[in-house]
Amino acid sequence: MNILIAPDSFKECLNAKKVARSIAKGINKINPNHNIEEIPISDGGEGSIDFLKKNCDGKAVKHETENAIGNKILSEYYKFRNSKKAWVELSKASGLSLIAKKNRNPGLTSTYGTGLSINHAIQSGCSEIILSLGGSATNDAGAGIFQALGGKLLDENNNQIEKGCESLFKIKQIKIPEYLNDIKFQVTYDVSNPLLGLNGATKTYSKQKGATLDQIEKLEKNILYFSQIIKKDLKIDITKIKGGGSAGGTAAGLYGLLGAKLKNGFKLISGLVNLEDKVKSSDIIFTAEGKLDYQSLNGKVPIELGKLAKKHKKTLICLAGSIEPPYEDFYKNGVTAIFNIQNKPISLEESMKEAENQISDISSRVFSFLEKVQ
Repeated sequence: MNILIAPDSFKECLNAKKVARSIAKGINKINPNHNIEEIPISDGGEGSIDFLKKNCDGKAVKHETENAIGNKILSEYYKFRNSKKAWVELSKASGLSLIAKKNRNPGLTSTYGTGLSINHAIQSGCSEIILSLGGSATNDAGAGIFQALGGKLLDENNNQIEKGCESLFKIKQIKIPEYLNDIKFQVTYDVSNPLLGLNGATKTYSKQKGATLDQIEKLEKNILYFSQIIKKDLKIDITKIKGGGSAGGTAAGLYGLLGAKLKNGFKLISGLVNLEDKVKSSDIIFTAEGKLDYQSLNGKVPIELGKLAKKHKKTLICLAGSIEPPYEDFYKNGVTAIFNIQNKPISLEESMKEAENQISDISSRVFSFLEKVQ
């Protein structure tokens, strides 16, 4: 039997490689004689660099930058061999997992550190930047990135505004450095949400980044104002573009400020390993994600993989640390069955500590059944 294992990471718990290894371990407990292929996958957000290290020709470039609250950190981006192309993963500098819960505040956090990473790649000779979004601690619509690259977001006194979403309302004028016209930007989005509204960046994701209910409305107004300034100064409407809400509006912001081309992250990543061909040649597919809920429907790995499984009439098993109904929405998108990894009443903290064992355990139990009915 050909078994394809293609999970995403479990946010703030396990990377995709460890999830894949745990699933394979569980299957091998039942029968070690099947042909298993592990492809830890990404939706174009967190885990992209790890994926590229394993599957592409190039190298990771380490450098100093700062996290979303301005603390100095060591990060990395990926430079493709014999190319002027670099892949920068936003979560490596501006990720939520890098910030202690007590310090999370999407009104103050900034993508500035990601901008420093991009600048390092440009100064190293790169003229094409792929920026993968996802897992951000921010809600600044990419303003910090723009500032780190020398862009000016000027207030009424002609001074650069402070970092963070809470300062966006101060912008009176935008100035773009000329050198950026020679840099090609491509942004991969991990969710299909627009910038604004009930399904937009702020109202969908800022709460999990530390925003209070009162703060959410203020942040939404600031993002709306920023979009209006971009439309006034640059003649570009960033509010309607698909995926614009990714990473606290970074996709939409860079679409307007830098002319970035937006692409579905999963499609770009999966194309690098010919994932659809591997789906076609498989008998059973296992995928996994830390939390499967309504947000997963906006372009996350299980749903995108489900669409491929449905197209080629394959069985797709999805494992998750947490699952929320309505499950029918997942089934409609090609997921055959969904299983929670827990095997007993357990707290979130305990579950995260035991995640590898729990994933192996549920994989064994599920595959024991599947092997008998195939």
